Amino acid sequence: MAEETLIEIKDLVVRFYTYAGVVEALDGINLKIKPGEILGLVGETGCGKSVTSLSILRLVPPPGKIESGKIILNKRDGENLNIVDLDNELIRKIRGKEISMIFQEPKAYLNPVYTVEDQIKESLLLHRKEEFLMRALDSLKKSGKETSFEAKIYERMLKKPDSILTRFLAKLIPKKVLDEEIRKEVINLLKSVGIADPERVAKMYPFELSGGMAQRALIAMALSSNPLMLIADEPTTNLDVTIQAQILELIRQLRENYKSSILYITHDLGVVAEICDRVAVMYAGNIVEVADVYKLFKSPLHPYTKGLLGSIPRPGQEFISIPGTVPSLINPPKGCRFHPRCQFSMDICREIKPNLVEIEKDHFVACHLYQGELKNER
Repeated sequence: MAEETLIEIKDLVVRFYTYAGVVEALDGINLKIKPGEILGLVGETGCGKSVTSLSILRLVPPPGKIESGKIILNKRDGENLNIVDLDNELIRKIRGKEISMIFQEPKAYLNPVYTVEDQIKESLLLHRKEEFLMRALDSLKKSGKETSFEAKIYERMLKKPDSILTRFLAKLIPKKVLDEEIRKEVINLLKSVGIADPERVAKMYPFELSGGMAQRALIAMALSSNPLMLIADEPTTNLDVTIQAQILELIRQLRENYKSSILYITHDLGVVAEICDRVAVMYAGNIVEVADVYKLFKSPLHPYTKGLLGSIPRPGQEFISIPGTVPSLINPPKGCRFHPRCQFSMDICREIKPNLVEIEKDHFVACHLYQGELKNER
């Protein structure tokens, strides 16, 4: 895998086995995510955007199944892992620590019976426990309590974390210094996502938060381990326009501060134009075009991309829609899945699926108009 690639998805096939039939949700998609970029993933509802993001975290819900393909993660230490082949223990270490996700319904993913602080604390202890034990020991040494029983417990938790005696003592003895160190980090995380009164919000329950505050709390939780990549699955859905603008600005700032890559899933091309560096366009379980955001808006190549951009309402101009309807993924069209709606459809489009090929530098398109001998005839 190239050094400039953080995650590479290769020929990923995902299917859902339902009573109505087999849903071919992802049909061998290929996609690369570069370090430090914001990649927009756009397309109509049901085209496979969320399934792609869940596949990266190996969270495809049943009856869905990853049938084939690879999802290669290039870790900080240079190790390359195929997420598809990892066992459950290893994939749990990847989730949250290397790759985090912001969901579109924050209150659905926050536990209603725990405070914001408790939920962020759980994430911190899961992925950064050793770091906070060291901080607690340093704090005890500065206060001259390095020989206290609490300090000995922390040392034992570092040396023998899996010991039954260690677990028993850790539950029995109050961990005041450790809890205080974690509380400080929770407050800092809430500050970093623009919450004005983090001390008060940390003690609140999810039902006490507005939609915007709940989304910020979820973002703080996702950032708690400084992940390599953040997946944002339509994080501004159901938020009013003012809060949407604030969340988008926050995501842009977080990319600068944390240097994380962001996969931004949306169907809003205006959002894509505002915050993304590159764009991948999906249609019916396929990636049909990938390009720099400026190039895609200025010179779209795929007929579907042109239709999407052409269907944006403009004052004083007639509204233009893409003819036809999205195909059923239980019985999708053979060949190019867009051909029943495409005005440039040819015989080859009905029989052979086009590959995603590089037409210009960093501009990829899956369309027979641009492949082989036809490329010179367009």
